[in-house]
Amino acid sequence: MRETNNSDNDDERIQWANALRKVVTRPDAIDVETGAIKQSFFKPTKIVFETSGKKWGDAQREKLYEGLATFGVGEWMKMKEHFERELGEWTTLDLRVKASRMLGTQSLARYEKGWKGTREEVDAEYEKHKEIGELTGCWKSGTLVEDDDGSVAKLLKERAMAKNGGGD
Repeated sequence: MRETNNSDNDDERIQWANALRKVVTRPDAIDVETGAIKQSFFKPTKIVFETSGKKWGDAQREKLYEGLATFGVGEWMKMKEHFERELGEWTTLDLRVKASRMLGTQSLARYEKGWKGTREEVDAEYEKHKEIGELTGCWKSGTLVEDDDGSVAKLLKERAMAKNGGGD
């Protein structure tokens, strides 16, 4: 069996993704020669204000904090049902997006379904993601996003290894 290291796998994954993007992605969103994503394409060109009349406020934010502590990440329907009065008009997708913003990460896949956190733990996750985003240049509009090089995943893995005493 052939041994490979993670950077070889990461390089192959990136090459595959870039090749696929050249085929299926609109040209103004990528570098047409390499297939790499143009981060500037995803920055908003204008701010759009919600005019539907439904507003996310402090009461909803508090219930989302409480929902994350009680039910955990991914349990959006349980939160919506439990906090019907405060969150009833918001869809489960709305709750997921708001939680993603609250945790400061585009990808909630980093958390096991049901991961629970107190307000302090959620706020600490936000600060951790902000720090990583600023170090890697992947902090976009208040949210940590992954880049083509896997910088975020690599840094998170390094920190987890250091926290757990290093080693493989």
